[in-house]
Amino acid sequence: MNAPSTDLNPKRLALLLAALIATAPFAIDTYLPAIPAMATDFGATTHAVEVSISTFLIGFALGQLIGGPISDRIGRRPIALTGLVIYIITSAIITGVESSSSLNVMRFIQAIGGGFALVVVGASVRDLYDGKEAARMFALIAVIMMIAPLVAPTVGSVLLVWFNWQAIFVLLVVYGSVMLFIVWFKMPETTKYRPRYAGPARRIWWTYLGVLRTRKAVGFMLTHTGASAVMFSFLTDSPFMYIDFFGVSPAVFPYLFGCNVVVIVICNRLNNPLLRRLECHQILMIGAGIQLAAVIGLFLAINVFDPTLYSVVPLVMLSVGMIGLTAPNATAAFMQYFPHIGGTATALMGTIQFATGAVAGMMIGHFHDGTLLPVTVSMLGFAIFANLMVNFVAEPKLPEVAYDFNAPTTPETNTETQPATKATSAE
Repeated sequence: MNAPSTDLNPKRLALLLAALIATAPFAIDTYLPAIPAMATDFGATTHAVEVSISTFLIGFALGQLIGGPISDRIGRRPIALTGLVIYIITSAIITGVESSSSLNVMRFIQAIGGGFALVVVGASVRDLYDGKEAARMFALIAVIMMIAPLVAPTVGSVLLVWFNWQAIFVLLVVYGSVMLFIVWFKMPETTKYRPRYAGPARRIWWTYLGVLRTRKAVGFMLTHTGASAVMFSFLTDSPFMYIDFFGVSPAVFPYLFGCNVVVIVICNRLNNPLLRRLECHQILMIGAGIQLAAVIGLFLAINVFDPTLYSVVPLVMLSVGMIGLTAPNATAAFMQYFPHIGGTATALMGTIQFATGAVAGMMIGHFHDGTLLPVTVSMLGFAIFANLMVNFVAEPKLPEVAYDFNAPTTPETNTETQPATKATSAE
């Protein structure tokens, strides 16, 4: 295997990792405007095709669950390359599917490959950075990555107008192939900056139990899960909300969707100056609180008053946009507990996050009644959950506390952190 560049310039590394993680939003957001057209092509309902979003999220969760601990053993690069190969092949196969059930199967497998690619991103950052430096790096990656969901629906709409929905998945094949080339030649193996997990393979799964037993860290993971589920609830029902319920054309849909991404980017840019004055968990509490207030307003605007786009869109923007504050800080605070098993910790966090999003989408579809009540109930419930977790369960890690991945039987979290080699600050 060709040796990649070992340049660890944080901005270049952030660009590479953001492009890698963007395989997920490209796979989801590009085909959102095409869902009604795909449903017509398959002779199915819009909600039958929307199930493929939940199917994708389940596969995405499973891919991270499998890929994370393996990357701790064999390295980040092999897992990323394997995932991209799966992603490319399945994207090509999807261009030929003829039913919603076939689409669901292939999207599930495609997402496993995407999960492999995604899980190495958080683990690579944890290999190189700690605490606020990690939060800054996650925020920098997120800002770059937000280009994908900002442009993806527009790209999907353009391809749908000029070609057909199959062209969207041809684009995914091309993007995946470009990323395969870049990862092969440019992505460094970051596990060399921290000890790899070298225990027996059967003990890899015990590390998951060790992570789950770290209650204070789990609080951050569940806060991130709840805040993200607010976004996933909207994401799953967004075509119905805007196109079917409010009568917005598929050509206008990407602009309304992009408004959310703009708020996410703004919040990400605010994160760095906030980190100079506040700790990660304090910013997380602020973001989760604002999200809850916005979701309460959205619930009332839709279910109590007469809903209009002018009242709904700004509240959706705030509800979804707060991910720009909650995601990097929850992730950094959580990963701080697990310096030596970043892949496993990232995998568990991603698995629970995307599995919860998938369940939320399925529940919204199951209780769909032609109104926006199911999606707003889901968003409100998860926003309340996120605030309970960050205020009553999550606690920031003390400097001397770390995760001992060599502990016998079930790992504990009461050993000293070993000094880690640091890359250049992401400032």
